[in-house]
Amino acid sequence: MKLEGDTVALRRLFENEQALAAGQTPPHRILVIGTGGGMSCIRTAAYLAALRDAGIDRAIDHAITVSGAGGGMGAFLSGMPHRAIRIFETLALQGFIQSGRHGARSMQLKKLGEALRGEHSPVAFDEKRIRNHRTTWHVVATRMTGESLLIDAKLALPDSAQAVLASSAFPSLTAPVQLGFGTAAEDFVDGACGMPMPISAGIKKFRPDTVIVLESRPHPKFLPWFERHLWPMLAPMFLRGMPARLRQGVAAMDATFAHEASRLARLQRIKWCRVTPADDSIVLSPLTTDVKLLRKAASEAGGFMRAAMRDAAPLGVV
Repeated sequence: MKLEGDTVALRRLFENEQALAAGQTPPHRILVIGTGGGMSCIRTAAYLAALRDAGIDRAIDHAITVSGAGGGMGAFLSGMPHRAIRIFETLALQGFIQSGRHGARSMQLKKLGEALRGEHSPVAFDEKRIRNHRTTWHVVATRMTGESLLIDAKLALPDSAQAVLASSAFPSLTAPVQLGFGTAAEDFVDGACGMPMPISAGIKKFRPDTVIVLESRPHPKFLPWFERHLWPMLAPMFLRGMPARLRQGVAAMDATFAHEASRLARLQRIKWCRVTPADDSIVLSPLTTDVKLLRKAASEAGGFMRAAMRDAAPLGVV
């Protein structure tokens, strides 16, 4: 694991939390972004649990999640971030990822919905607490036309769990998910198909002075050779029948991610940091179902984040 950027961004979480505890206006506008990655988003859940261990509860002004990172954020806003890790363990054990003919894989989003809504476990979103939390929460979802947008998870219909499902519905692995927002309802697929790293959209919408990115997968340059070189060519073949712009977005996911990551590094007036797996971190794929491996990755990510928060904390806080 590694941290890039300025640890001052993490320190500002403590400054906001202290101001709120004292009944004062928080001094910073903090945006936290959780990137996607399927089952590897167990890392995002571990990062957020570590924030809570450090006493961070209301310090985040705005949150944006892509794909499975929404599971960890919903649990965090529900006041039970440590149990979010169990979401992914539950999915691994209950057949969330299934194999079909000729090695084809599929995602059973119904099982994710059941986990988020607590139908088979105590890991449930608390919709009332989510809505009342001071942190705004948007998920990234992609229209069938290929256009990605930020959707307010607190206003999504029928609930925020449905917003996470829509943000996680990766084409070729599962069917699109219908989501209601405002007066409309339409089908969506995974937000990563067009906006895998929503830096530009988040800054434009929220005008933060601090950006913290929690990544579940390594920078594309550290991904396996197949993903870096063959996926852009093969992706359109898996999405036959889908609109051209959507196929193009899926093929360009890694390139788009890398472009946005480089934009983050160029920010001048915004304090930023990104917590990300390094090239020697435990290897997870979006379809990993090995529970022991998932737990090891969560332990690695959580331990790193707790250490980073201790280093960033003002004296006497952690």
